[in-house]
This record gives sequence, structure tokens and C-alpha cells, in this order.
Amino acid sequence: MNTSAMTPRQARFVDEYLIDGNGTQAATRAGYGAAGARVAAHRLLTNVAISSAIEARQRADATRLSIERETVLAQLLEAVEMARTQMNPAGMVTGLREIGKLMGFYAPERVKTVLAPQAEQEMRRLEELSDAELVAMMKAMR
Repeated sequence: MNTSAMTPRQARFVDEYLIDGNGTQAATRAGYGAAGARVAAHRLLTNVAISSAIEARQRADATRLSIERETVLAQLLEAVEMARTQMNPAGMVTGLREIGKLMGFYAPERVKTVLAPQAEQEMRRLEELSDAELVAMMKAMR
């Protein structure tokens, strides 16, 4: 894990994120503004150095605690079954949600789109426009 590629505040974000897995709360606790914490968390979690540091720390924790993914999954399934026998739908939903997270069902899909050269050139032109220019362009299209 190369923390030298991160600022101290980004390293603090990693520490805070590992507490509860909540990016918005971690960004706030790490000193990012509360108003933009959700956006900051998204930006931070897509940073390769930060996501690599989080993954490395999670692997190290799992190794240190002798916890394997399969064990966690099996125990979550047991908890869901227990909630089912107790007729506790909220418990079932919570357990299934955790299983879904563990299985990666909630991870965003990354899709690479290849544009034709003319479209790629137009995309670069749009990306270079300021917000004000984009708003003016949208208003002109109405």
C-alpha cells in the first residue's frame, strides 16, 4: 500500500472509510466539507491510490483476523435463515442486503464506450466548455 501517493487528508479518509464503509460520513470526518461530502467521497473512492489502499487494508485485516469471504457469507446466510424462522422480514432484508454487498451486486458497472473520431472530437470540445457556456448552449436548444 503506497500511502505516499496520498495527501494526509486522503489517508485520513481511508482510515475513516474503514470504520463503517460510508463514504459520505468518512469524507466529513476526514475534514471534507459536509455540503460536498457525497461528491468528495465518490471522487475519493474512484481514486486508484485510495481504492488500492482500502483494498490492501481490508485484505490485511481479513488475514490478521483469519476471516475468509466464504465464512462471512455462510454466517450471513445463517442469520437470514434465523430471521426467516423468527418471521423477521426486516432482519432478512438486512442480511440479504449485506450478502448482496459482499457478492458485489451493488457495485457500479463500468462500461467503456468507443466513439467515432468525429464524436470524440466533439466530446473533447464539450468538455472544454465552462459551466456557463454549457448552460447557455442548453438554453439555446430549448
